[in-house]
Amino acid sequence: MRRFSTLALLTLRLAAQQPVAPTPETVGNPVRGEDHGGYNVVQSWELGYRFSEVGGNKGEYRSDVNYGNGIRLLGSSLTVNSKNGHGHYFDELILTTQGLGNDPYESAILRVQKNKIYHYDMMWRQNDYFNPGLVVANGYHLFNTTYRWQNHDLTIFPQGKYRVYLGYNRTTQGGPALSSQQFFDSRGDVVPVFSPIKQEFNAYKLGGEVEFHNWHLNVLRRWEFYKQDTPFFINGTTSAGTPGSLTTLTNFNKVQPYHGSTPGWLVNLQTQRRWFAFNGRFTYANGNRNFIQNELALGMDRFGTNQNRQVIVTGDASRPVITGDAALSIFATSKLTIVNNSSISNIRISGNNMFEQIDFATLSAQTLNFQYLAIRLFTNSTD
Repeated sequence: MRRFSTLALLTLRLAAQQPVAPTPETVGNPVRGEDHGGYNVVQSWELGYRFSEVGGNKGEYRSDVNYGNGIRLLGSSLTVNSKNGHGHYFDELILTTQGLGNDPYESAILRVQKNKIYHYDMMWRQNDYFNPGLVVANGYHLFNTTYRWQNHDLTIFPQGKYRVYLGYNRTTQGGPALSSQQFFDSRGDVVPVFSPIKQEFNAYKLGGEVEFHNWHLNVLRRWEFYKQDTPFFINGTTSAGTPGSLTTLTNFNKVQPYHGSTPGWLVNLQTQRRWFAFNGRFTYANGNRNFIQNELALGMDRFGTNQNRQVIVTGDASRPVITGDAALSIFATSKLTIVNNSSISNIRISGNNMFEQIDFATLSAQTLNFQYLAIRLFTNSTD
C-alpha cells in the first residue's frame, strides 16, 4: 500500500485531486510572460514535500517505485526568449527540471542558442537503482546504486555551410552491492561477498560539416574511456550455509580493474546530381583494453580440507575495427538506373592475455594463453 501527497507552494487547486508530481498547472501568464530588458521570461517552479507509507515487501517497493519522504523541487520550467531575435548573449534559453532534491529519478535539461552563432544542449539525469535480487539469488545478490548521466553538445555556426561540433558524455554507477562466489571447485558452495560498484565512462567528440557545390562532408573524431574498479571481499569468516557442508572462507579478496579506451573516426560524404548520386561512409575505432584479476581465497572446502588458492588473469588487447560503405547510383536514362554497392569490414584482436590458477594446497598450476584473432570481409554488388 502506498500513499503520496504533494504540497504545491505556487499553485493550489482544492476543487480537484492533485497529481503526484508535478502539477500540470502553470502560474502567472502562460502566454505572454514578463518582459525584462530585451527578453521575455516565462517561468514556473513547484516545490513540495512527498510522504510515503509502505506496506508489504519493502524491497519490492524500492525496486519498482523507490519514492521516499522529504522536500524536493517537484518540477520547474524557465523559458527566456529575445524579443527581436538578436539578444546580447543568447536568443533562447530553456531550462526544465524534475524531482531535484530527494526523488529517485531526477533530471535537468538546458538549451541555449544564439541565431547563426551557437547551439548548446545539456541533459543531466540521476536514477537510484535498487534491486534486492530475492527471486534469482536467494538474497546473495543485491544492488543499491546510483546511475548518473550527462550529455553536452555544442554546435558552432548551426545554420551555416560550415559547422563545428563539440561534445562530452559521462556515465557513472556507484554504490554498495552484494555478489556471490563459488568455492572451492565446480561442485562447491556459493558464498556471498561484498562488492562496492565503481564504473565510469567518458566520451569526447570533435567534428564538423562542410557543404560545397552540392557535396556534403561530415567528419567526427571521438575518444571514449571506460574503467571498472569494483572489488570483491569479505570481512571475517563466512560459511556457505548449506546443510552438511564444511565450506568456509577465512580470507577472500578479489580485485579486477578493467580499463580501456576507444579513439575513432566517422566520415560521411554524399551528393546528388542530375546524372548520379553518391553516398560513402567510413568508420574506424581502435579499442584498447588493459585488465588484471588477482583473487586470493583461504578457507576449507566441503570436506573440511584446508584450501589456499590464488588466481591471476592479465591481459592487454588491441581491437582495431574498420568499416566502409560506398553506394554509387548512375541515372543513365529515365528507365535505366545502375547502382553499385561496395562494403569492407576488417577487425583484429591481438595482445598478450594469460590465465593462471595456482593451488597452494596441491602445489599445482594451470595456464591458458590467447593472442590473435582476425576477420576481413569485402562485398560488392551491381544492380
